[in-house]
Amino acid sequence: MDTIKLIIWDLDDTFWSGTLSEGEISPIQTNIELVKSLTGRGVMNSISSKNDFEKAKEKLQELQVWDYFIFPKINWQPKGQNIQSIIENAQLRAQNVLFLDDNHLNLEEVKFYNQHIWVEDPAFIAKIRGHKSFVGKDDATHERLSHYRVLEKKVKERSNFSDNKEFLRSSKIKLTFLEDFTPNINRVLELIQRTNQINYTKKRIDRDELNKLLSNSNYECKMVKVKDRFGEYGIVGFYALHKPTNTLEHFLFSCRSMNVGVEQFVYAQLEFPKISVVGEVTADLDKWTKPDWIQVRDDWSENLPNSENDKKAIQLLLKGACDLNQMLHYLCYKNIEIQTEFNGVNFNNHPIPQASSVILLQSQSLPKENKSHLIRNLPFFDKDIFSTKVFDEKYDVLVYSLLVDYTMDLYESKNTGELVPYESYSDFIKESKEQFIERCQKHGFRNMNGKFYDNFKNQFTFLGQISPDTFRKNLESLKTKITKPIIFINGAELNSPVDNKSEFGKARERHILMNKALDEFCAKNDNVYLLDVRKIVTETDINHSIRHYKRHVYEEMARELIIIIEKIHQLRFEKNVFKYTFNKASQFLYYYIKELVR
Repeated sequence: MDTIKLIIWDLDDTFWSGTLSEGEISPIQTNIELVKSLTGRGVMNSISSKNDFEKAKEKLQELQVWDYFIFPKINWQPKGQNIQSIIENAQLRAQNVLFLDDNHLNLEEVKFYNQHIWVEDPAFIAKIRGHKSFVGKDDATHERLSHYRVLEKKVKERSNFSDNKEFLRSSKIKLTFLEDFTPNINRVLELIQRTNQINYTKKRIDRDELNKLLSNSNYECKMVKVKDRFGEYGIVGFYALHKPTNTLEHFLFSCRSMNVGVEQFVYAQLEFPKISVVGEVTADLDKWTKPDWIQVRDDWSENLPNSENDKKAIQLLLKGACDLNQMLHYLCYKNIEIQTEFNGVNFNNHPIPQASSVILLQSQSLPKENKSHLIRNLPFFDKDIFSTKVFDEKYDVLVYSLLVDYTMDLYESKNTGELVPYESYSDFIKESKEQFIERCQKHGFRNMNGKFYDNFKNQFTFLGQISPDTFRKNLESLKTKITKPIIFINGAELNSPVDNKSEFGKARERHILMNKALDEFCAKNDNVYLLDVRKIVTETDINHSIRHYKRHVYEEMARELIIIIEKIHQLRFEKNVFKYTFNKASQFLYYYIKELVR
């Protein structure tokens, strides 16, 4: 056997005893110790297992061994090609890799796809510790593992950008840094307090604290403004760099610029300063990449189509999750005036489920004191959660994305019967108090502590995700309160084979169920329309989750939305022409009969 640099483990009945998808497993302590020992010799470990990724990861984290594996492939795809991908990403030769599996068919398949790879069944594991092919060299500091962590980030970054680069280059993206905060202080404050998905430090400050920061000479503070060939994004970013320590105190960007690479470009432009990232973000930073499709430009004198002084013909109210900001950009210069109601983030760093149909209806039905009680006691609400322009109808068309209803769980107050959307796919009820506190600390959520956990569990009953029937009833109730046309946005389904037990599979099945209910509602009601993302989104367009798409998708969605709006206004025009013609004909008939009688 050649020198082995990487061992790829099957999990079920190889790394541990039992089958995870069928119930609890029994850890094999000697295997856990072996993985750690091999890492100390510079011999890496990976995984190829047919399992639910999140469940397997959770179990391996519980065993405190997850961080020892590189490029894990835990899915329901064939192992031969999965392992081919692991070897390619690890930049190794197959003859320096060993695959361990209890299924002889898997071993043969892997050999077929990976010529010269070494394969063994679990009986071989006992021989590894003393085998000459696994001697390695002393690496007590895990320097080699750290090297592969960097390589993993590079591979992830490459996969995020490669499919989208052509579109981004064609967009001719230009960026400038602004230092005059006087006319823009409200926008910066809004970004600091409301952004979450691309807010790396998640430090919420008020206006007085912001003014002190801007006047502190130890900090370099600038806003980031972006435009492309479609038009101007406006101010989408802000950073505050502590110059003495070269550390970013604030580094945040609006969802409007998501999937463009602006955050990585700015980070590179600042020469990769130190930063402590709080919680999860949708765009990871690295210390080697600088997107080549963005240019820094100080000259903003070029004329943009449809400036603010141009007449706006159609007024839209766009309601949904903040990722729709990306679609918003492609609508701003289409002779359309846009108001928005997007899910934001509150002062506790928590996303607010404002786009839920339950919240929307309760904004009308709940007494003021009940709303105030919820706002005071739920740290994932804020004072504006029940504020909405939907029922004012000071718009021509309502555009409403329903993905919050597709995703979030509902809880019912045991005292008042009020409904509260919180978390998704039973996340909260599955957690112990310790797990809940750990997760909230990881995400930087404030006031989400053990006391809240106990109170919420005691005061609210878990109902699960909204049922299709209740969902339809909510839409029917909204329809009775809204006379203007409504364009609903549904969820992606995708046709690729996915195991329905996986998180992605569960989301897809849920989308199929809810899309069917929405289809039925639209078919039975007038003056409602569907922006159907099933016709737009493909497997390669997914970014981070089934609910987030790559940048070009939002442009296609905007184009489709324009087509639907034009259709609505054409119908209105034809109806008005008919009404005018009918009125004129009626007048003529009236006077004609009058003359005959005379």
